[in-house]
Amino acid sequence: MIRLTDDWKIIANFYQLQDEDIIFLYENRYFFHEQAQEIVDVFYARLMSVPHLAGMITEHSSLESLRKTQIWYFQTLASDTIDAEYIAGRQKIGAVHAKIGLPVVWFLGGYAIYLRLISDKLDELSVPNGDRIFRAITRRINFDSAIIIDQYTEDLFKENEKYKSKMIDAAKELTALIHQVNGIALEVGRSASTLAQSQEGVVNSVTHLRQDSQKIDELSKFVMEVAAQTNLLGLNAAIEAARAGDSGRGFSVVANEVRNLADRAKGSSQNIKESVWNVISLIDQISDKVENTMAISQEQAASAQELASLIRHLRTTAEKLATEEDN
Repeated sequence: MIRLTDDWKIIANFYQLQDEDIIFLYENRYFFHEQAQEIVDVFYARLMSVPHLAGMITEHSSLESLRKTQIWYFQTLASDTIDAEYIAGRQKIGAVHAKIGLPVVWFLGGYAIYLRLISDKLDELSVPNGDRIFRAITRRINFDSAIIIDQYTEDLFKENEKYKSKMIDAAKELTALIHQVNGIALEVGRSASTLAQSQEGVVNSVTHLRQDSQKIDELSKFVMEVAAQTNLLGLNAAIEAARAGDSGRGFSVVANEVRNLADRAKGSSQNIKESVWNVISLIDQISDKVENTMAISQEQAASAQELASLIRHLRTTAEKLATEEDN
């Protein structure tokens, strides 16, 4: 007998499955019990000949276990009651098919094989009222397939919702991470820009220092010229003092001191000149290194800006993904 809720009664009526079909199949249950083993064996032989289905069977279960389950199922096609428990059993089959990812086309193909095997066996055995049995079992199998497919699609929908939820969470997490990275990139860009500006200031200071050193060098050259002129004047004074004899001795001492002072000034000026050129050489080296550092800093600043631009693009994409998933 059919003892179902109104919703399932409507579906059973739609497939023209009536109480008399259930009663008639139950009266001929001997056929389903006696032929179950053979029909199930042929059924699985057909399935195992398809590589895709054979792979799914061996991956998710064992052939022996599935045979036992199918024998039970085949025999229940002649049970005398269709109620909530019956529906739950078929729904469980749909849930398993959804879990292992069996495409509906193969599932429906399996029922088609069942119907052909039942029809062939009824004809082979010349079972009385075989045509009526086949019509009744066809309506029942169609109803069973409706239950199973309904559960199958419901479970797939739930899985899709879970996947959608995970995608939304992942998109939101990605957006948050991109926001953090974007902040870091902007900070790096600002630091690089500040460093580049500081390095530019150092370059300017070094340039001024070099110019001042060159001025010192020019002053050193002037001092050397003055020392040379002073030395020449001292030499001339010494010559004149010698001509003057005893009266020029005091002047001679002064002339010699002037020449000594000129020589010392010339030597000091030469040392200053060498030191200045050493400083200029070091300044040139520092300037080259600072300019290289400044160039690198400018490249880093440009790279940081480019990275920030890319991250903004990624963030926009992630936000669109999250928005689309919400819809």
